Amino acid sequence: MPHVSVHYKVIIPAGHHRQPRNANGELEPYPSSEVDVDEPGNISPLYVPEIQYTYNGATGMAHMLFWSVTDGTQGQTYPAGTLTQSVGSSPLTITAWYYPTGGDGPGRTVIIDDAFSAIKGDFIDDTFVTVTSDPSLTSQANVVGVVPTAKAQTLQASASVNSTPEPFSKWISYGAGTANNNVIDVPAGATGIAIAVYEKSDINIPKIDPDAFGAIYGTIIGGVAVDGGGAIIINGKPHPIDPWGPLMINLVNASLASAASKHLGRSTQAEMQKIAAQSVLEAIKVAVPKIEKKMIKK
Repeated sequence: MPHVSVHYKVIIPAGHHRQPRNANGELEPYPSSEVDVDEPGNISPLYVPEIQYTYNGATGMAHMLFWSVTDGTQGQTYPAGTLTQSVGSSPLTITAWYYPTGGDGPGRTVIIDDAFSAIKGDFIDDTFVTVTSDPSLTSQANVVGVVPTAKAQTLQASASVNSTPEPFSKWISYGAGTANNNVIDVPAGATGIAIAVYEKSDINIPKIDPDAFGAIYGTIIGGVAVDGGGAIIINGKPHPIDPWGPLMINLVNASLASAASKHLGRSTQAEMQKIAAQSVLEAIKVAVPKIEKKMIKK
């Protein structure tokens, strides 16, 4: 069973430095979620639009910017929102990236700029940007990773960088202006973050479209898969379930199989639905004695 590691990380603007990169540029406020998933399968990590974090004794809120998904050889980014990710034979690392809602704090009229590799699933240190509106700021934009915005600025990302074979794909902006291809126009007074994403368009880590599979989609967390307690994430929300939870898991899997079969031929569709029904019946036979035992104890 391939392993999936899910992380929630906050980008820390204080002390931001790219070349060399400061050691405390990222903060992981909560433990990662470590899950083994059936092959083939899918996982729906919990989508949290904003998370609380503590840095240097101060508590703040951070807004989600994007997801990154990588198996170490291929990678992809997705907008913030509900994510259902297919899982093949390779382990995956899924990360939700956040930025403080207060930006770099009061007193600094700058934006943070940085570059991100989808394959690496992390930020990269390459020289990647030119401040075309004021070339004298280009070195600072690459080395420190900040651009003063006392007046409007224009940034242009390089088509490629040395550390990854991925081409430039897009800008992700949070309060840092409007992008047009590899150029981003930063308004005067902006204090957000601009991230140049390097990503291949022909990768093979498909994201599952929940609409194609009906209203229910889910994944297992905790000990449910081995008949223990735990939870199932349905439509992005965790629901604690008892030790007889494998029945719930089986029902979800059967729903997925039945919905997916609608896109296949009639004979294949009938066979898949038959197998799904038989699987549910077997799960019910196993679950009923456990449920009855639980009711007697109460």
